[in-house]
Amino acid sequence: MSRRDEVLRGISEAAKVLAKPPAADAERTSFDVIGAIVDRHIPLLFRPLDKLWGAFVNAGAQKGIIVTSKLPLSVQRFTLAHELGHLLLGHEYSLDDTVEFAGRHAQVWKDPQEAGADAFAAELLASKQLVSRAAKRHRWTKAELNKPGTIYQLSLRLGISYKAACWALVTAHVLRRIEAEQLQETVVKGIKTSLMPPGLPRNSWADVWTLDQADTGTALEAGPDDLFAVGLKDHASAGYIWNLVDADGDARIVGQHGPDLNHGYGERSPRTIYVEFNAPGIHSLIFEHVRPWSRSTLERIEVHVDDHGKERVGMSRREKHNTLRAAA
Repeated sequence: MSRRDEVLRGISEAAKVLAKPPAADAERTSFDVIGAIVDRHIPLLFRPLDKLWGAFVNAGAQKGIIVTSKLPLSVQRFTLAHELGHLLLGHEYSLDDTVEFAGRHAQVWKDPQEAGADAFAAELLASKQLVSRAAKRHRWTKAELNKPGTIYQLSLRLGISYKAACWALVTAHVLRRIEAEQLQETVVKGIKTSLMPPGLPRNSWADVWTLDQADTGTALEAGPDDLFAVGLKDHASAGYIWNLVDADGDARIVGQHGPDLNHGYGERSPRTIYVEFNAPGIHSLIFEHVRPWSRSTLERIEVHVDDHGKERVGMSRREKHNTLRAAA
C-alpha cells in the first residue's frame, strides 16, 4: 500500500481501539496502552535491547511484542503503541531502532508500514479527545497551548514525549506545522529547571508536574523520581491553611515557595509546595484546606499517582499482577 493508505489505516485502527478502550480508571489522563495489549492476549516482554526500541512478529499463531527496558516511560509507551499498530494493521514483522513521534505529520519518505504504525501510535496516545479533555479540565486556551511550559504539562498527562505533544496539537488544529517544528526544538530540561525550587538536586530524567485543584480526581502515570509542584491559595484571613494529608507516610515535602506578600488584604495568598514520594508505588496525593483548630475543611485536592515509571525486564507489571492473582 501507499504511505497515505497506510497512514489512513493506522488512524482508522486507532479509532476502533479508542471506541472500546481497556477497562481502566475513568479519570486516568493517559491511554492505557498496556491494557490494550493485554486485553488482546498479545504476548509482551521487556528486555534491555541495545540497538532496538522494539519489535514484533505476527506469523499465524506466533505473535508477540518486545520493547527495550532502557527507554524512558513516554518513549516506551509510544513504542508499545507503535508495535501494537503493526500487529493490528496486519504487518508480519518489524525491527524498530526508532519511532517517529510526528505520526501522520512525519516526512513522506518513511516506509509506508512504519508510517502507518507511527500514525496509529500518535492517534491512540494523543487523540483529539484526550487533548481536548486535558485542555478543558485545566482551562488551557489556544494561546496557552502555544507555550512550551503548557505543552510540557500536556505531554506529562498524556504520557507522551514533549515532541509528540507538539504534533498532537497540530492534529488538534491548535498549532500549525511551522509552529510545531519550532516548538519541538525547545530544551525540556530548561522547562523542568524553571519549575523547581533553587538548589534542589534532581535526576535530570525526572519530570516536574504542576498540580492544582483542576487535577482533583485524576489518575496520573509518573516516574519514581518525579517532583510534584502543587499550587495552593491559602484563605489565611479566614483561618484556612492548605495541609498535606498523608496517612501512609508515602509523600514528603521537599520545598516550598511563597506566600506572595504582595496580595491585598483578604485575598488568598498563593504558594507552591513541592512533594515527592519515598518509594515507587500507587499513591494518593491529598491536600486539605482546613482550619487547624476546628478541622473545618473548605476544599480538598486528591490526585492518584502511579509512579512505578517505565516497565522493567520481563513481563509487564500488569501481567505479573494478574499471574500472581490467578495463582493465589
